[in-house]
Amino acid sequence: MLLGICGSGRKEGNTGRLIKKILESTGMENEMVWLIDIGIGYCTGCMKCAMEGECWQKDGMSELYGKLISCDGLILGSPCYYGDVSGLFKSFIDRSIALGYMGVGKESEIPMHGRKPLAGKPVALVSAVAAHGAQRALETMEMYVQFSEMKLIDKIEAATGMKDVNDIPELIEKAVSVGNKMSKALNEK
Repeated sequence: MLLGICGSGRKEGNTGRLIKKILESTGMENEMVWLIDIGIGYCTGCMKCAMEGECWQKDGMSELYGKLISCDGLILGSPCYYGDVSGLFKSFIDRSIALGYMGVGKESEIPMHGRKPLAGKPVALVSAVAAHGAQRALETMEMYVQFSEMKLIDKIEAATGMKDVNDIPELIEKAVSVGNKMSKALNEK
């Protein structure tokens, strides 16, 4: 199963549309998660996840952790706000640290940054913006991919102006291409 995660506050925005097009293009079973719908608190940096083996916050991330671990691949996307990912997507990244400590606790011999349960999973990235700055948002997402040891398949940097992405054929073609690459990567696993 392929998991799409969108950090946009607008379900009809260009970031979400591109993620959905990629998912659709794979022809595989998929699920779309809108971070705006599931309610994610901020990481408080308390490190209870490392000490107790789980995050103390019981919110939308609690269910998302299981989906992240069980999925075969990911399509991650965030609009670019002031030159970086949305605050919502940054909270998702920050809260993902708990994945490495799930079921571990303080008596573990696991090193400081825990396990890497997403390691090797293929991932594609999307960032849409009206003018410019999506590159920096993609860099933030790439850092998350690198830290998690996932396998980056491709990325889309979409500067759309005020246009609907569906009216920009080259971006739709790129999304279809990314979907095909994801499908191929998953079939080679």
